[in-house]
Amino acid sequence: MATLCCTVPKRTLPSSAMNPEPAQAGFTLTELLVSMSLLAVVMMVAFSLFDSSNDLVESDTGRIMAAQNTQSALDIISNDLRQAGENLTSLRIPLSGVEFSSTNQRLIVRRGIPPMTAAQVGTATDMISRRPEILSVCKVTGNRVQVIGPTPAGNTPSQCLYNGISNSGTSGDDTRVRTWRIFFGSQSNAPQAALLYRPAGNGIAAAFAPVVVTTIGPVSNQADLTKREVQLDLADNVPAGFSSTNGSQIILIDQRRYWVQNNELKLAVAGQTDAQGQTVAFDVDSLALGATLVNPTATVNTLAIDGPWNRVQSVVATLRARSGQGRNTTRNFQATVFPRNVASEAR
Repeated sequence: MATLCCTVPKRTLPSSAMNPEPAQAGFTLTELLVSMSLLAVVMMVAFSLFDSSNDLVESDTGRIMAAQNTQSALDIISNDLRQAGENLTSLRIPLSGVEFSSTNQRLIVRRGIPPMTAAQVGTATDMISRRPEILSVCKVTGNRVQVIGPTPAGNTPSQCLYNGISNSGTSGDDTRVRTWRIFFGSQSNAPQAALLYRPAGNGIAAAFAPVVVTTIGPVSNQADLTKREVQLDLADNVPAGFSSTNGSQIILIDQRRYWVQNNELKLAVAGQTDAQGQTVAFDVDSLALGATLVNPTATVNTLAIDGPWNRVQSVVATLRARSGQGRNTTRNFQATVFPRNVASEAR
């Protein structure tokens, strides 16, 4: 007989036993809060460092920009102050080379016209080394000053008498007016700064009036030489007090004007108007000026057109300006200048 065998069934393991799940790990709520706090601290430190670095960069940039912008302008002013009063001695008038007022933040630097060069006179070589002459006020009408010709009284004094450059003084341009005409030609006939000057006398103090000469008229063609006229046209009417009866004169002058307008430092030269002035520096808050005087010693923040120029020892110019970017760093720039031409004046 065949032997019956028993088949032992196989054991099957549960799926969970065959593929055990990995153990799960994570942050507790406390650990998350601590981590977030540490991250916030690190971020705050990093931002603080960045902000501090940015402040340093902006401050440095502002300082450099202010220095480049304003220091350059102050250098120009200083150079003009150093040369103020040049060629004034030859005019023999009590005129200050510097006029300023810290109240209205304006500075005017004046010099006499230097002798003309060969490049200026062109073919008029006889004008080399000549200066525009001082002309007499012979008659005043509105904005016109007659410098050659009869006075209102009808007479023609020697200082108003026509003297031609040719034919023994009987034709051509007047010899004195010609010096003005040649100088105007060298400046492209642009308007020029001038001064009306009334000498002191008969109990009347000396006086100055700044004016702008726009054109020089031609010599009139009267046959009678004593009646020939030359007139100067001014930008505005002639101020009162200047006439042939008090010996008034008109003098060409080299003039540079500085002032602050809409946070810009402006410069106008010769006969330029304020509107024609050029910007020298931007973001300028103020222009302050002062001078130290001697005999006796004094400090002033205003100097008039008549000085006292011969008492000036030094002039201090201060520009307050901003960088124009970022935090607008404000700085003061100051220069002390000793005008070299004061030494030529007798103290």
